[in-house]
Amino acid sequence: SMTYADRSGDAHWPLLSRTTHAYALHQAGHRDDAEAGFREAEKMQTAYQPAYPLLSSMSGFKYCDLLLAAPERAAWRRTLRSSFIPYRSSIPESCRDVLQRARQTLHWTTGKLGLLDEAHDHLTQGRAALYEAILEGRSLDPCHSSIQYAVDGLRQSGHLDHLPGGLLTRAWLRFITGARIGPESAQSDLDEAWEIAERGPMPLFLADIHLHRARLFGRMKDEGGSMKYPWKSSPHKDLDEARRLIKKHGYLRRMDELEDAEKVIVR
Repeated sequence: SMTYADRSGDAHWPLLSRTTHAYALHQAGHRDDAEAGFREAEKMQTAYQPAYPLLSSMSGFKYCDLLLAAPERAAWRRTLRSSFIPYRSSIPESCRDVLQRARQTLHWTTGKLGLLDEAHDHLTQGRAALYEAILEGRSLDPCHSSIQYAVDGLRQSGHLDHLPGGLLTRAWLRFITGARIGPESAQSDLDEAWEIAERGPMPLFLADIHLHRARLFGRMKDEGGSMKYPWKSSPHKDLDEARRLIKKHGYLRRMDELEDAEKVIVR
């Protein structure tokens, strides 16, 4: 795609094909190559539209997904109470940088590109704010509106293939704030995401759901809670299935997160 796009003489398609390729590299675990691809695409964007020098729309969301990968892993470690594992001091700063980036691109695109693009900008903002709050011990209040707007926007846009991503993020927030089981809870978000992903099938989302279930609910008894695991599976089986899907589909960006969860939950 990149080869033919470069031959086309069109200014837009070479940029778009590069972000698509870089996103695939990121999901496959090739972070350095992916980052180089996104940076090249953003340079092309600056030359193409100097007034809008940042990747926006879905391209911008994909780039921010890469930029938030390290903060996401660090935030999961804190959620798992693996605070003995230090994280780089630059990680919360990365969250703030992404937050500013998403605010800028949302300002450019609001009312111009549609609900799907706006919802993804809100999701990026919500994720950046959530990770920073977890890592810095700050209030979660700034996360709620962005994440809720993202889920509502993804649903209203009609793109159900994107909705599980928003539901997974909201499940994490709901769990932390105490809405763990029952209606409008972390469990209900994970169950809805499962219904969509299983029908797809969407194996990468299924891997994420298995991971979320184990990481959020797998240590309830260790914390002195009386709640049983909300699914017929078990945390160990969810982690095993996540590993199977990650390896089968080359979804290697999640391997480090999986191993972090295994060290805490299995041990």
